[in-house]
Amino acid sequence: MRILIIFILVLSCSNFQQTEKTKTVARVNSIFLYQSDLENEINAELSDEDSVVTSRSIINKWAIKNLVYSQSLLYLHDSIQKNLTKMVDNYKLQLWTNTYRNLLSKSNINNKIDSLEKIEYYEKNKKNFKLKEDFYKVAYLILPENNNNLKLIASRFRNFSDSDLFFLDSLSYQFNDFLLNKPVWLNKNNLAKKIPLLNFFDNDFNLKKRDFFVYKDSLQVYLLKVFDYKQYNTSAPFEIVEANIEKILINRKKLYFLKNFDKEILDDAIQTKKLEIFP
Repeated sequence: MRILIIFILVLSCSNFQQTEKTKTVARVNSIFLYQSDLENEINAELSDEDSVVTSRSIINKWAIKNLVYSQSLLYLHDSIQKNLTKMVDNYKLQLWTNTYRNLLSKSNINNKIDSLEKIEYYEKNKKNFKLKEDFYKVAYLILPENNNNLKLIASRFRNFSDSDLFFLDSLSYQFNDFLLNKPVWLNKNNLAKKIPLLNFFDNDFNLKKRDFFVYKDSLQVYLLKVFDYKQYNTSAPFEIVEANIEKILINRKKLYFLKNFDKEILDDAIQTKKLEIFP
């Protein structure tokens, strides 16, 4: 008997929770809005008062949409409704098929692109990759102004041999910021964010004229070494466009896979009589 009572209580609580979640809060004709729909839209951290205001706003918006939709079914011309239905059907078809094709391509394509393949594509299409601004291949060190090893660090950084880099790496804990072992390409704006050269040199100054710079302010010392320079509208270095080339090659793989998939599914449908094309 006791077990039966407990079972009834548990069942009642479960039904109560389910009823709360399926509680109707509004109706427009035969369309219902439920409590669970509101809960998904309302931030749990809101106060009771704000929750009431937000709930009423959601209900009003939902009601207006559905009331206007109901009226549109009455007053829009049949030809317009047929066109709209066709657009909805086409959109659904496109959404489903595109989602499925994307999932297929992701699960069947190896996104790893060989470096030689990327370089080969770059060499064949180099003229299509034009720089939209000046770029500089640089390394830099930023260290406190009162660093005791400043002269030695500056000398070793300027030489930039393997032994110098090994030495500098051992002192990296003294640096506020650094880009050392592998010089990278930066445009002038991004370079200025790291090294405030534009405040140090006049506006006519061009970084390609020298390869080593030291700039000091009240807090830090900035060491900059320029290895290469590429001007606006010239062919972009491979390193700058490598990521973009990889995307192009992956997309090319995807298109090739989907083209073959379309052919296979069409041939199979004809062979299995799922598709018939009538004369």
